[in-house]
Amino acid sequence: MLHRVILTAASVVALATAANAADMYRPAAGGYKDVPYVGVNWGGLYFGANAGYAWDSKDSSVNTGIGGGQIGYNIQRGNIVFGVETDFDAAGNGLDYIGTVRGRAGFTFDRALVYGTGGFAYAGSSCTGCSNVDGWVGGAGIEYKLNPSFSVKAEYQHLELQNLSPSEGVDTLRLGVNYFVGGGYDPLK
Repeated sequence: MLHRVILTAASVVALATAANAADMYRPAAGGYKDVPYVGVNWGGLYFGANAGYAWDSKDSSVNTGIGGGQIGYNIQRGNIVFGVETDFDAAGNGLDYIGTVRGRAGFTFDRALVYGTGGFAYAGSSCTGCSNVDGWVGGAGIEYKLNPSFSVKAEYQHLELQNLSPSEGVDTLRLGVNYFVGGGYDPLK
C-alpha cells in the first residue's frame, strides 16, 4: 500500500512539473507588444513631379497651366512633420516660370499629412522690364501616402511677387506625386 502512495505522489509531481514547463517562458514587461504604433514614416528625402494651374489673383493677365518638379526633406517627431521643399514649374501666357524655396510644417493622420507652407518665391516673366522677380509665398496642402515610397498631394500657394506687371499676386493649385528615397514604415520595436 505504501508503495502505491509513493508511486502516485511521484506521478503527480512528475506530471505537474512537465505541465508547468510549457509555461516557464514569460516575456519581460515592456516587450514589443507594449510599444505604441508609430504609423507611416514621413521623414527623409523625397522628389517628385507636379502639374496644375496658375492665375493672377488681381486680374486675368496670368491664366496658365504649370508643370514641374519638387525636392524636399522632412523630419518627423511623433505626429508632427516639418521640413523644407523647393520647386520649379514652367508656365506660359507671359509667366515663363515660377519657383519657391519653402518651409513646411504639418500634422499626420497616419497616411495623411495636412501642412502649411511658406517662404521665398521667384519667377521669370517675358513682360517688358521684369525678367526676374522675387517675393514671398504662403499656402497649404494635403499629402497622402499610397505605400512606403509614394505619395500624392494637392497644394494651394499664393505668391506675392515684386514688380510683376501688371499684377503682383499669383495663385497656384497643383496636384503632384512624390517618391520617398528609402521610405518605409517605422518598424515595431
